[in-house]
Amino acid sequence: MYIRNLRKPSPNKNIYKFASSKNRKTVMCEGGLEKDCCYHFEYDPEVVCYESQPEGYYYEFCGKQLPYTPDFLVHYIGGYQCFVESKPYGQTLSKEFKQQFQARKSAAERLGFDLILVTDRQIRKGYYLENCKVVHRYSGCIKGDNLPDALYDQLLDTKPIKIIDLALKVELSVGVVFAAVLRLVTLGKALIDLDSAKLNETTLVMVK
Repeated sequence: MYIRNLRKPSPNKNIYKFASSKNRKTVMCEGGLEKDCCYHFEYDPEVVCYESQPEGYYYEFCGKQLPYTPDFLVHYIGGYQCFVESKPYGQTLSKEFKQQFQARKSAAERLGFDLILVTDRQIRKGYYLENCKVVHRYSGCIKGDNLPDALYDQLLDTKPIKIIDLALKVELSVGVVFAAVLRLVTLGKALIDLDSAKLNETTLVMVK
């Protein structure tokens, strides 16, 4: 077992940093696709925390013991944990990749983990990723801004409501309320649908 160090400079690595509120630290990612995975983990309510480049393991392939480090180890509510490998779809089609991935998956299962493959077609499909990126812009704390707390109190006493209607209710601009709602989402206090449409003033918001 071993751990790769992405902080070590290398001319062959494109290292991205993802500021994670869920993990309370910066997650180091090897490539843009891994960073896009982080948005999914960050805003999936079933995910407790996640780590990139976790402790690796060895697997047998073509008569050799080869090292392998999954892209992520993801921890879910209820204690379930799994390794995740992200790959461009085109790189997953060859017979050699499929055989090698199955060998890695079998070795992971012997360690007590599932190994799940996700591709760019899944990660970047639909509205979810772009909506998560919009939400993530509002993940930082704004000192002295008490509006999210005030809106949360309002939402406790109402059914799911459109952001524009919430703005009318509190007599503030849609833009200000929109930003505060997204801040509540990053704090885990409010829920919005990130899948079905682009976020806008008609998006429904509710408290957990």
